[in-house]
Amino acid sequence: MTTARSIIEQACKQIHVLGRGQTLPNDEAQDALTALNNLLGSLSAEGGMVYTESKDSFTANGSASYTIGSGGDLNTTKPYDIAAVFIRQGTTDTYLTKNDQKQYAQITNKSTTGQPSIFYYDNNPALGNLYLHPVPSSAYTVFVYSVKPLTAFTGLTDDITMPSPYERMLVTNLALELAPSYEREPTPQLMKNASKAKGNVFKYNTRNSTNVADVDSAILDTDGTYNIYRGY
Repeated sequence: MTTARSIIEQACKQIHVLGRGQTLPNDEAQDALTALNNLLGSLSAEGGMVYTESKDSFTANGSASYTIGSGGDLNTTKPYDIAAVFIRQGTTDTYLTKNDQKQYAQITNKSTTGQPSIFYYDNNPALGNLYLHPVPSSAYTVFVYSVKPLTAFTGLTDDITMPSPYERMLVTNLALELAPSYEREPTPQLMKNASKAKGNVFKYNTRNSTNVADVDSAILDTDGTYNIYRGY
């Protein structure tokens, strides 16, 4: 575990605002805390910088869409993205295919009911909307794996637990954020270290990811009759 003040003061030492044994005045530390939380927010929006996926669930009530966020149908922190969704009926789980906006818009009859097979998440600012299609015809339990923002510090002495690569990444990248406020010029080595630290975190978070290409079987036809321009 580490504290916001520890990260802030290490960052200040990186740009020679603090020396050994010195501490940052509270008013400056509070300003730096705001910068640190802004940095966490920015990192959360970057792909591969959030180290865990959250698992939540709710019961479908026959609606085509469900709100996600504080006070929503799924009352939780609003995620940046939905990584995976599956539904459970009894002891049987069914994985849903993810659609983007265009794919979902192309569904001609969005009121069809049945067992959902696809989902689409619109990530609206206040409450995100999770659309299921077909519209659930039973009270399925819907499980949602999502990517949520990194936890912000609420105070300078708050402890926060993160994987080991994160402290160095936050220290070096916060130093870059704070440097202009103190009229400091980051050294090339600091910029290199900050970039490398972010890269290490990205590799840490994506080490178990596997990219799978979905190819329509028609395209794999071996007799050469498929025309990609005509679609048959």
